[in-house]
Amino acid sequence: MRVGYVPYSASLTQPADRRRFPFYAERRGIDFELASPSEAYDVVIVTPRANLTEWSGYRPGRSKLIFDMVDSYLDLPRADPKALLRGPAKFLAGEAPHPFFSYRHAIERILERADAATLATPEQAAVAVSFCPNSHAILDFQSRMVQRIKEDYRIGSPVHLVWEGLGENVRWISEMAQALEEVASDQPLVLHLVTAIEYGQFVQRFWRRRTSRVAGRIFSDVRVYQWSEQMVSVIATACDLAVIPLPLHRPLERGKPESKLVSFWRMGMPTVASSTPAYVRTMREAGQGFHCADQSEWRDTLIRLIQNQDARAQAGQGGRTFAELRYGDERLLEAWDDVFDSL
Repeated sequence: MRVGYVPYSASLTQPADRRRFPFYAERRGIDFELASPSEAYDVVIVTPRANLTEWSGYRPGRSKLIFDMVDSYLDLPRADPKALLRGPAKFLAGEAPHPFFSYRHAIERILERADAATLATPEQAAVAVSFCPNSHAILDFQSRMVQRIKEDYRIGSPVHLVWEGLGENVRWISEMAQALEEVASDQPLVLHLVTAIEYGQFVQRFWRRRTSRVAGRIFSDVRVYQWSEQMVSVIATACDLAVIPLPLHRPLERGKPESKLVSFWRMGMPTVASSTPAYVRTMREAGQGFHCADQSEWRDTLIRLIQNQDARAQAGQGGRTFAELRYGDERLLEAWDDVFDSL
């Protein structure tokens, strides 16, 4: 069987390249090559970084196409500036041969072409099924990041919070900035960021920005560490609480999957997150309620966990038990098996 893959990065170093199909292929012993639309494959897996217009017309012989998408692009209104500018941005970045303005339309077309679609959340799959009836919700594989488990839930002063993610998303710390300042007025806080030291704000390439400067304008005591798969859990488990703030008024961010929460839970980290659909759903299923819809809820939830060691331990250990059962590698591998079986 000849399998092609259109990656997020040719080096296969982007998060989705490390945690989705290539991880599955490695575990199942599936050889694949970086795909070209001029070649014929038995199965080709296409990501949003591809030339979607060209791949939408890909129909050599009996080739099957799987479209893999982790972001909620279908939640963007058609006139949303982010949706309108993404097409020209892909052209400037060399990901499309000519500029186009309806990125959402491009997503819809590739979904209509796809023989199967893999999305990150049930919410995303419920929307995608209108375009691709064979849509599957599969979360990212997280196990490579989980190299250390938190065991000590005692807390000292200052309290250490940890955030992990792409540099361009550091700005969303602002969603809990007022809460951090209010908590820090009584209890010193340090915010540790495991991310890129420098990043491109525009399509991850242009407008280079220094992460510490961006974060320092939001909260006064910030430490920035270069992200690496080996160090995420080492830094995180040395902290007291993990935080995942997101802007609830922005469709793309509101639609993010629960993968970051699951990865922190698998490290045994008590975690506070914004009240996105995926985080609310996942915490409800795990019997937790540490999600926040505004600054006051962030303040109250952080104070509650800072003051209660038993609550921190229960949140971390309970989250780990739930995440290992629901999102363990074998369960996700079987979900990918189902996608290939469906073809």
